[in-house]
Parts: sequence; structure tokens; C-alpha cells
Amino acid sequence: MDDSSTIEETEVNSEFEEVLEAFNEMHEEAQRLAILNKKLKSDLKLHITKLTSTQSELDKLRQENEKLVSSYKATGCVCASTFLNMDDYKSLQTEFEKFKKDHYAKQMKLQTDISYLKYLFRKLNKGNSDLNQLLSVQKHTTDKTSLGYNK
Repeated sequence: MDDSSTIEETEVNSEFEEVLEAFNEMHEEAQRLAILNKKLKSDLKLHITKLTSTQSELDKLRQENEKLVSSYKATGCVCASTFLNMDDYKSLQTEFEKFKKDHYAKQMKLQTDISYLKYLFRKLNKGNSDLNQLLSVQKHTTDKTSLGYNK
């Protein structure tokens, strides 16, 4: 009987070690995901800041261009440079629209990544709580209290 209880204890210890190792791996993965999430959030803030500064710069350039066009019209000068400025303005506007679309796509990707990371954290936390509950419910193999035996 002594040998069988030792074998059972060894099996329980090895199962516990496997569960503990899996828990440690999950914890390390959660930490890596937290760092990645923080980095992605800072990248998102940086892109949003760049987008707003570019938008304000475009608005300033647009106002300056309108002032220049109105001053050319007021002087009555019909030069080739006026048309060139309008073409430049239009090309800048298309470049800005392209830039805006690219950053919007990056922003959407980062938001998707953030929601995926939040999903993973919820999943890991649920697994962690389930594992803790499972470990708290476990009892020793020689403990036969609920089988009709008294302690």
C-alpha cells in the first residue's frame, strides 16, 4: 500500500507541475501581450497626432493659397504661375487624401489588434481563474471524506 500511495503522489505531483508550467507560460504570454498592446496604443496615438497636425497644415496652406489666388485675381494678372499654383494645390490635396486613407487604414488595423489583444487577455484571465479554482478544489488522494468515511 505504501508503494501505491507513493506512485499516486508522484502522479499528482507531476500533473501539478505540468499545470503550473502551463500557467507560467500563459502568464509570460500575457505579459508579452500587455507590452505589445502598450506599444500599439502609443503608435496609434502618434499616428493620430501626425494626422491632426497634417490636417491643420493643409488647412493653413489652403487658406494661404486662397489668399494668393484672390490677390492675383484682384491685380488682374492672368499668369501661368497662377495655374501652376492651382495644379500644385490639387496635387497636394490628392497626396493628403492618400496620406489620410493610409493612416486611417493603419488606425483601423491597430484598433483591430487592440480588440484582439483585449480578447486574449479576457481569455487568459478566465483560464487563470479556472485554473485557480481547479487547484483550490483538488484534495489529496488519501483524503476520502465525501466517500462515507470520517476524517
